Amino acid sequence: MIKINGKQNVEIEITKKELGYAIMKVVFEMAGLPQDYDDAGCDWLTDGGSTYLARKEWIVSSNAHVATLVDAVNILNYGEPMFLE
Repeated sequence: MIKINGKQNVEIEITKKELGYAIMKVVFEMAGLPQDYDDAGCDWLTDGGSTYLARKEWIVSSNAHVATLVDAVNILNYGEPMFLE
């Protein structure tokens, strides 16, 4: 959960990696995964609005918004989205 209240501008520094972790917390929540879910270091891939771990048999979510967020994290980490082949 992110809660921000304030009436003053605040500047923070966050790395791409930290931003990616924050986005993945939202992905886990939206996909119904526990926050301590172990993906065994597999790549998160997308195809047609669905999200997969490593291969087509391991579907994480068919929610298109989850796939969009996963694409954003892959862009932050690797410079491009990673699609299922």
